[in-house]
Amino acid sequence: MDHRKLRFPDLPEQPPRRLPAALRDRYRLLILAGLAAMLVGDLLPWLRLWLPGRGFFEVSGFERAGDAGIILELGLVILALTWSDQAWNSRTTVLVAGPMVLGSTCAILLRVVYVDSMSYIRSLANAGGYGSLLPWFWLTLIGALIVAVGGGIELWRARGRVSFRFGMTRAAIGGIVGGIGGAILGFVGGVKIAE
Repeated sequence: MDHRKLRFPDLPEQPPRRLPAALRDRYRLLILAGLAAMLVGDLLPWLRLWLPGRGFFEVSGFERAGDAGIILELGLVILALTWSDQAWNSRTTVLVAGPMVLGSTCAILLRVVYVDSMSYIRSLANAGGYGSLLPWFWLTLIGALIVAVGGGIELWRARGRVSFRFGMTRAAIGGIVGGIGGAILGFVGGVKIAE
């Protein structure tokens, strides 16, 4: 056999490398940028306080009520909904509205944190202390608002492919009523047993 007749098959041409779809869509990129700001601010301290005898110290959102943990979990769900092509292009209303609803939930939760923090700072004055919110709290809040606005824009854009109708069957209504009734009876029973 003549070695000149041997030919290796041509290799298939490699497709050019591209950025993931989540980084090519400007609204997804807006949500991801807001999410990054929200999560960075979430992981850093939110309050700087001073008390006599203790001096300056910082309080993170994971202390006291632990609201930063809730925001972190909601942020991870927002990341999954925004990064996943199937969830982003879905016709299911809950998946498409997820970033807007969860971003708004984080912003509302941060409003509660703000009110609680201001009340706590005012209470320190009785002990001769004082304090203030750090910029990381505001970064978390701004990130949550950006996520909510970006999610709202995407929900508006998707209104043609997403159904906003809501219907319930008799079985679903029966299940809901039974679940609520069971929860009430369980709560009342637990209170009676604890007495």
